[in-house]
Amino acid sequence: MKQDFKEFTSRNATIVVVVPHAAEKVAEYWKKEELPMIGIPDEDEKLANLYGQEWKLLKLGRMPALFVIDRKGALAFAQYGTSMSDIPDNSDMLKVLDGLRGL
Repeated sequence: MKQDFKEFTSRNATIVVVVPHAAEKVAEYWKKEELPMIGIPDEDEKLANLYGQEWKLLKLGRMPALFVIDRKGALAFAQYGTSMSDIPDNSDMLKVLDGLRGL
């Protein structure tokens, strides 16, 4: 999403990434990688558990999950990954956002 960040923000989207690490580690990584999106540490897994994100030891950790929440707070899109690489393409997510705008 970093490479298409401007495409997301041009659609009034706010990207928030929930990370299963401590705040210091998240801040260090965000700075090193110059990530423009918001990173939220979730070391205690409260957010992951709230949204039903799975942890699979044999697949090396927390499975990716992606949600689009509209401006009214309603869940507009959800995908729960089955592997670490199971993440929707940015172009697909931009289409979801365009659909919310009626385009």
